[in-house]
Amino acid sequence: MNKKLCCENCDYLKCIAIVYQNYYCNHDDRTDDMGKLTDDNLRMDSPEWCPLREKE
Repeated sequence: MNKKLCCENCDYLKCIAIVYQNYYCNHDDRTDDMGKLTDDNLRMDSPEWCPLREKE
């Protein structure tokens, strides 16, 4: 199965809406310390540092 990882369906996705929507990865094993994904528009695929990429 060659399934493309997508943050939209991930359980670790968190959104903080202050001025605009900030999307973050809340996975404990992420290599990006901050875990910031994007502002306002969510990515269509997971970032290079996604810890779930290794498990796929």
